[in-house]
Amino acid sequence: MKIYNFLILFLFSNFYFSADYEVRMLNSGPGGIMVFDPPVMKIKKGDTIHFKSVDMAHNSESISNMMPKGGDTWMGAMSEDISVTFNTEGVYVYRCTPHIMMAMVGVIQVGNSNNLEQVKAQASQLKNSFVTNKDRLDKYLSEL
Repeated sequence: MKIYNFLILFLFSNFYFSADYEVRMLNSGPGGIMVFDPPVMKIKKGDTIHFKSVDMAHNSESISNMMPKGGDTWMGAMSEDISVTFNTEGVYVYRCTPHIMMAMVGVIQVGNSNNLEQVKAQASQLKNSFVTNKDRLDKYLSEL
């Protein structure tokens, strides 16, 4: 019976020990204009982030070459909330599709940052598309 109870506890441990977080999509916030707030998150495997469309005309979308191998991609609809559960460890960079030129990006570290160097290499290419806030992504990545 003890083994059965332990097995049940082990199987449901992600459910019991996972956490929920909120990231707001904003026209203006603590970090400037066109920002995710907070822009950098450190979470655990199994945690969920709820991207909230506080201001209109924003979305949250993963950047496929700036995330860990095997990580799930996501693409939220414009002006709608989306919830994403992270089950693969590593660093994820995401964007607001219509505001990428203004460097509306965010960074999530799930557990281990095993792909950080690969993400940093891709960041230099992404920054070429920024018209404003060219150092924003570097600043966020330095916080990991």
